[in-house]
Amino acid sequence: MLDCIVLTGAAGRLGRALRPALAASCKELRLLDQSPLAAGHANETAFQLDLNDQAVLAGALAGANAVVHFAGYPREADWPTLLAANVAGVASLWEAARVAGVGRILYASSNHAVGMYPRSEKLSQGALPGPDSRYGVTKVFMESLASLYAAKHGLRGFGIRIGHCAPQPSDARMLSHWIHPEDLSALVQVGLRAEYENEYVYGVSNNSRSWWSNDRAEALGYRPAHSADAFIDSLQAQTSASPVAEHFQGGSFAAAEFDNPRFRAD
Repeated sequence: MLDCIVLTGAAGRLGRALRPALAASCKELRLLDQSPLAAGHANETAFQLDLNDQAVLAGALAGANAVVHFAGYPREADWPTLLAANVAGVASLWEAARVAGVGRILYASSNHAVGMYPRSEKLSQGALPGPDSRYGVTKVFMESLASLYAAKHGLRGFGIRIGHCAPQPSDARMLSHWIHPEDLSALVQVGLRAEYENEYVYGVSNNSRSWWSNDRAEALGYRPAHSADAFIDSLQAQTSASPVAEHFQGGSFAAAEFDNPRFRAD
């Protein structure tokens, strides 16, 4: 059991889903968010803060073994919004973690970091970034920053390129990139315990239609318990009307503002 884990974005949808297992994994779970939140377990401590406030952040990270970073702006937006939340805040967090001597940061990357790949291409762990949006670009920045801090400072990084996390899939695209909350929680536990320096894995359940090879996550101990396959018959016809969205893994994120004259749908 770890002495202390810090969870950013603890008031968010995914943060709330992760809290019970994280609280059971450590002596103290520190909850960080810009929004007000209250401790729900005996070993939780809540902090309302902005990640760009280095002085307050330093106190919240003192003595922590690991950070589970799920804070940030969670969708496409204009550059000022995304730069403040997903770039400046990320840089502030990694530097504060380095100074505090934190051992590892597990973080929520996104399928949108590789969303401009066609659905016909299955991606390996080593796939180069292919962001589908400004939001996706900020996730690539976070992956690059984690790589830098792992190589130069020994701060282990574990990036999870999350698909869509929900109790069950709700359209055809999710048959490929859906992850059950229990599987996401299990993958976070792998990141807390496994031996690695800097890794990118895919946040996906055991879906036969997945666009991603998750061999590295499995080698580190990930064993997803859920699959979207049971929903294939009921959801495979629920596609969008956009040929661009249906071509690219990023779906509507890839299609938004798309005006490439050289594009030809399959």
